[in-house]
Amino acid sequence: MSDTFDVPLPGATDVVSHVTDVPSSQFPGFWQEGQLDGYQYKIFANATATLRGGPSDSDWSIELICDLSAKTCAVTEIGTPPANAPQVARRLEQCFVPSPEINADAAQPTGEPPTDVGVAETTFDQQAPTENPLEGAVQETCGVALVDEQSDVAIMQRLLIMVGSDPGVVDGFLGPATFEAMDDHVENSGWDTSIPDLISQLDRLHCSGS
Repeated sequence: MSDTFDVPLPGATDVVSHVTDVPSSQFPGFWQEGQLDGYQYKIFANATATLRGGPSDSDWSIELICDLSAKTCAVTEIGTPPANAPQVARRLEQCFVPSPEINADAAQPTGEPPTDVGVAETTFDQQAPTENPLEGAVQETCGVALVDEQSDVAIMQRLLIMVGSDPGVVDGFLGPATFEAMDDHVENSGWDTSIPDLISQLDRLHCSGS
């Protein structure tokens, strides 16, 4: 994976690389998205990544927050990912924290084309961590910064899941399950409940515990 994220993740399809003119916690400079083994992924220049299912399977995600100086990644599973999803997330982790064992195996010729190319282009050990100006923000990624839903209701539903409540499927619609989950955080939730205010409350709650 290149520093500018313009080289597709090995094995990925439908890859699109982005450059943000004004970096933020949600879109930090360079980032890439695409499909990997049937799952949607996003990897960001601040050493974070997200893996989730398609539009019909959006009630789970795996979030990665990596510390480049410590060469470790914190992995959070939201909902119940499919059995092979953590393996796919591990390939995203290799973009930031390559495994020495995997690199050693890749360096030994076998006479056959390599089948695992997840870290073939990794050059992490040759780069000083201080060269990443956004590294300091890695530990602060939490709450809304980890959510990429578009509507306020969907953002709120995702945050409810992240703080331990169960609004049901993240579909952007208010229903009985969503109102019941909202009741965990506000009294007598209903159609007149301020969704933006609740989003702010859930964002603070998630970040205070992350």
